[in-house]
Amino acid sequence: MNLNLTPEQQMLQDAATRLFAAEASPQRVRAAEAAGGFDPALWRRMAELGFSTLRMPEPDAPAGMGLLEAVLMAEIAGAHLAPVPLAEGITGARLLAMLPGPVAAAWAGRVRDGALVVLGPQAVPEDRRPVVPGGAAASAALLLDGDAVLLVEREHLTPRASLGCAAVALGRPAASGSGVDGAQVLAQGPQARSAFIAAAEEWKLLTAAYLAGLSRRALTMAAAYASERRQFDKAIGSFQGIAHPLADSLTEVEGAQMLVWRAVWALAHQPASAAAAISAAWIWSAQSAPRATARALHTFGGYGVSLEYDIQLYYRRARAASLVRGDLRGELAELADRLWANADVALPVPGEVALQFGVGAAAEAFGAEVRAFFERSLTPELRAHAHHSVKGYHAGFNRQLAEAGLLFPHWPTEFGGRGKSPFDMAALGEVFEDFGWQRITAPVTNQVAQIVMRFATDEVKQEVLPRFASGEALGCLGFSEPSSGCDVFAARMRAVREADEGPDGPHWRIDGQKIFTTAGNLAHYIFLLVRTNPDVPKHKGLSLFLVPMDLPGISLQPVHTLQDERTNITFFDNVRVHDRYRIGAVDGGLDVMAATLELEHGGDQYRLSYRQMFRHALAWATRTVRGGRPLVEQAEVRTRLAQVAVHTLVAEVLCHRAIWGVHAQVPGRAAWGPMSKVFSTEMYWRDANELMELAAPETLFEDAADAGVVELGYRQSIGMTIYGGTSEVQRSLIAEQGLGLPRSRS
Repeated sequence: MNLNLTPEQQMLQDAATRLFAAEASPQRVRAAEAAGGFDPALWRRMAELGFSTLRMPEPDAPAGMGLLEAVLMAEIAGAHLAPVPLAEGITGARLLAMLPGPVAAAWAGRVRDGALVVLGPQAVPEDRRPVVPGGAAASAALLLDGDAVLLVEREHLTPRASLGCAAVALGRPAASGSGVDGAQVLAQGPQARSAFIAAAEEWKLLTAAYLAGLSRRALTMAAAYASERRQFDKAIGSFQGIAHPLADSLTEVEGAQMLVWRAVWALAHQPASAAAAISAAWIWSAQSAPRATARALHTFGGYGVSLEYDIQLYYRRARAASLVRGDLRGELAELADRLWANADVALPVPGEVALQFGVGAAAEAFGAEVRAFFERSLTPELRAHAHHSVKGYHAGFNRQLAEAGLLFPHWPTEFGGRGKSPFDMAALGEVFEDFGWQRITAPVTNQVAQIVMRFATDEVKQEVLPRFASGEALGCLGFSEPSSGCDVFAARMRAVREADEGPDGPHWRIDGQKIFTTAGNLAHYIFLLVRTNPDVPKHKGLSLFLVPMDLPGISLQPVHTLQDERTNITFFDNVRVHDRYRIGAVDGGLDVMAATLELEHGGDQYRLSYRQMFRHALAWATRTVRGGRPLVEQAEVRTRLAQVAVHTLVAEVLCHRAIWGVHAQVPGRAAWGPMSKVFSTEMYWRDANELMELAAPETLFEDAADAGVVELGYRQSIGMTIYGGTSEVQRSLIAEQGLGLPRSRS
């Protein structure tokens, strides 16, 4: 993944921001709404700047400007509620230039001179009266009727008010008999139909981008209000009841933006998947935008519904723009066809796209290497031993992975690794999940090792890292305590430095207990957070140690979970630890923990389980026949599965963005890891519930079949909303880091 924009795209963003800030102020938006929802002066200015025709082919640019550039402009237009039919006008202009014949050419010339011709995104329905955003303001509208592209001039388009004029200059043609009044056929036949459908697909992406920009601005407005508005002597943004819904919507909206960008990338690089990518982007934007603007309006309380406040404009516009193509169930059915029935869809030409999505070719090749190793090395006995929990750990196979360079391949070569990228590791994780091999001991040991590499003394590095690298030793984490839970900085476990150093140097004595020390029963070292100074604020009195698990005074009590896992309570009774095992400065644990938590807060390890559950649910629906047809061919089942497919795509782009953000050290990335974790785990749990119901009663049984994997997902997913920091903690981090809200934790 690489989400960096080119300098030219950044310049376009700057120019569009200046234009809409000046020409689409709240006052102008309100004035346009009173006049029917269209600002002709703004459209003329867009035409002068070439924004309205940026996708029209020109002699020196046969494909027009890139689709991504149009998407970026649509995002900014949405943020300012620009009262122009931007998506309809840009796609209408492009379609005119693509159609043959003198009439289309003449109208294309008028568009280049500033005229507005809009695309009707809904094919002509049975009543012959499609809804046309911008139709009441345009010189003409382009419609699709069968395989004919029609042009209907303004006098035949009737203005219609909606949601207080929230839809821009909404129009509808009159109809008589079997035709649309005043329509003339511009082009007809398969090529004309394909050109229109490609334009309509482009409209979906531009409108989805508009909705994402609109929603993001609404959430920003709500966050600003919540930071200023005080109740009970506190800013209301510090209340989790306010902050957490906004955090959820920010996550959803940024996922929508990423799906739009991903669809543009797919058009350029993976056309076989592009049609489904477009549908998914449109569905998720149309679903998340009304939810986000409703939450934003709710933040304003009674003021939110007042017409004097701008937030209600965003609420109405989001709902209107998401409905102009009709019920989203139709798009979900279309997505199902595109995913599972190889539906053939005409697609827009995107131009050059420098963005990168997915793990990349190098990581895919590495994933193939890992897959070949598993296929070659997993004997029937090992396959029978496989288990999703630490129960599936196998010391011999762990050493085999190490010998093959597949245990910690992302480590630097100086520590025994191969220098592989985080995306290589994402590809490796998919293979582990596909083969049902546990992904707990190695990632936890890696987390310990990464901190050892950065903060430990050379002596400890030389002792520990070769043992980890060879697969001989494991690590575990000792953060949580019974009284503190996710608030790890409230740790009470004490470490007291001995007054007399003794002949072998300074030592510490540690007493207390840790809970949820997963793999502690297998581990050789525990990465331990302890309190070394009880007389200072809690964040300042912490230190970290890497404690050998074979020291006297350490004991474990197993804790078994409903996910068929084992974790532990680990007790420390007067455990004597040498000072060389201290990681970082005394009372300097905060800096070390900050690095540790960034490693833990991503969601990709959870997403892989979610993805696997969905794949098995799809396999169940494919092989299960009811009423003479496989369930995957039945409308209700298909749309329910398609909705889950959208969720898994959002989880994927959010997780990959979080990986890229850490890898590339992208500024402003602090909320990305928590976003990926919250979305992946919460949607995993919600969709596990949905799929449990869909596949009932087969999901009542615990087995290795497809419905059994859904049953396991139902049990696993609830715990994943807790592991690595509960969803509530993650939402607070998103609210603070992503929206600038006050801390919701004292």
